[in-house]
Amino acid sequence: MSIKTEVKLLLDAKEFEKIADLAEQEGRVVRYLLSFLYSTDDLLHWRAAEALGVVASRQGQCASGADGQRNIPRRLVWSLAEESGATAWPAPEGLGAVVAKQPNSLPDFGRIVLSFIEDPILRRGVLWSARKIAEKRPDLVQDSVPAIIKLLDDPDATTRGHAAWALGAMGDPNTIKKLRALQQDAGPLFIYDEGELQSTTVGKLATRSLAELKR
Repeated sequence: MSIKTEVKLLLDAKEFEKIADLAEQEGRVVRYLLSFLYSTDDLLHWRAAEALGVVASRQGQCASGADGQRNIPRRLVWSLAEESGATAWPAPEGLGAVVAKQPNSLPDFGRIVLSFIEDPILRRGVLWSARKIAEKRPDLVQDSVPAIIKLLDDPDATTRGHAAWALGAMGDPNTIKKLRALQQDAGPLFIYDEGELQSTTVGKLATRSLAELKR
């Protein structure tokens, strides 16, 4: 079995730690994960992003961690800086997954991924990243709250839903009124969470975020 096929099978099985084990022995694993990040199979794409986060975290724990943990996020930032949104579209979610796994070590990359929130092609990945980073370190994404609140009025349900979902983890009570206004929004979308693409609506995500903000 080729390494690429093995990585694909491990992604299908959500065996992210086993992928990190394999990456410690085989340098091509990261390259294959980056290629799967561009997959038109949305679930494979998202799982590749999550796996990159796990692999980068493992690299940060090894002896060369001080620099090694930054190799993957640097490659993703390079793609954002050097390529157009049309070709760099998967980079934000990969970068967000990496930062979410080690926010205390990579806070600068969190700010970088949020800086692309105005790009409509990259926006879904940026908002997903905001949610995942905020689950661990909401302070790292607080400066983006005003921009995310504005996206609650976006005509695209995927954008509205991801914005509503992100705000639930950011802990800002000033978002409550806007989220309440979206509770009846039936706009459909999918979010990637816990290794799966989950079918939901803007209203359900707004209600979920309101519950989180009231805790």
